[in-house]
Amino acid sequence: MAPTAPQEPAGRIRVVLFSEVNSKLGSPFLSMLHGHPQVDLAAVVTSPQGKHCSYFTDDPEQVDLVTQGAALGVPVLRPSSVNLPSFVEELEGYGADYFLVANFQQILRERLLSAPRVTAVNFHPSPLPAFAGLSPFYWMIREGATESAVSAIEMAPVLDSGDLIMQHQVPLTGDETAIELRTAQERANVLMLLELIPRLVDRSYRPIPQDPARRSYFGRPSDADLHLDFRLPAAVVARHVRAGYRSPGAWTADETGRRVRVLSADPEPADAPDLPPAPGLVVCDAAGRVFAGCADGWLEVLTTECDGREAAVGGTGQLPDGTRLDSPHTPAPARPDTSGPVSASGPAPVPSPPAPVPVP
Repeated sequence: MAPTAPQEPAGRIRVVLFSEVNSKLGSPFLSMLHGHPQVDLAAVVTSPQGKHCSYFTDDPEQVDLVTQGAALGVPVLRPSSVNLPSFVEELEGYGADYFLVANFQQILRERLLSAPRVTAVNFHPSPLPAFAGLSPFYWMIREGATESAVSAIEMAPVLDSGDLIMQHQVPLTGDETAIELRTAQERANVLMLLELIPRLVDRSYRPIPQDPARRSYFGRPSDADLHLDFRLPAAVVARHVRAGYRSPGAWTADETGRRVRVLSADPEPADAPDLPPAPGLVVCDAAGRVFAGCADGWLEVLTTECDGREAAVGGTGQLPDGTRLDSPHTPAPARPDTSGPVSASGPAPVPSPPAPVPVP
């Protein structure tokens, strides 16, 4: 039974946070909301027992929102589905002004979205309306985006389609891995939350509708998306490697089907083999360096996964000289879905997302 919701005094808001139990975004949100003088954190809704967000499972340092919430004295709720009528009724009893959603992978249906007194706000790691959907940090690196942002939106029945409340830009160097971009976006979202709280309190934010013509939607990366195609230019293959780092990881395979997860690569190596590249051919030099032929030159494979750890490929014996690496059977990926929340099988090349929308 949810506690009877108190009426918040002027200048404070009552909030329920939604986040995955091992989320590196949810953990700082929980700490900030609990300690903020203008916020009463009524409860945290997190993953059911035994379910974890795959984004963070390979991170060396782990977080646990159940343990963190208990230490702070915040009720932690773990329903099998947040849309169960009984659970929606329980949440209604908390009398929240806002639901704040930070890396939560259950879809909130219409009845649940209508439960807070004011609205539900989602913090999404992309410059919406571009790169809506799952794993945007993977897709932004893979497709060579030149700029990024994080977005706070009012939640709507169509995933990631609600009105924009705020955006913060995230500069890109062009050399980031997906984990590095994800980490930068987590920090940007925390700063954006800090800036947004006073506007939620006095309701001074001004929602701006997203332009559906500029929307791109990407689903969770499939195994096929992570399969490296050495018929592409070396810079593109290296980008796909950085996008996969480190979970789930880009992969290749030899003629026998034996897989190797490639974790880092150099598309412009010094002292590359002095012979025409053959896409997918592995050449090793006398120093133990490993090169793979691509459409326009040689890519140096630097590290791979070996026994669960990242290791210099030359010492693993995983890619011996003369190996022929296979390529995907279907080289042309499907175009991203721009219409709704159904997962796309893969995107067409997107050189850059639209510029972040100015949001007051």
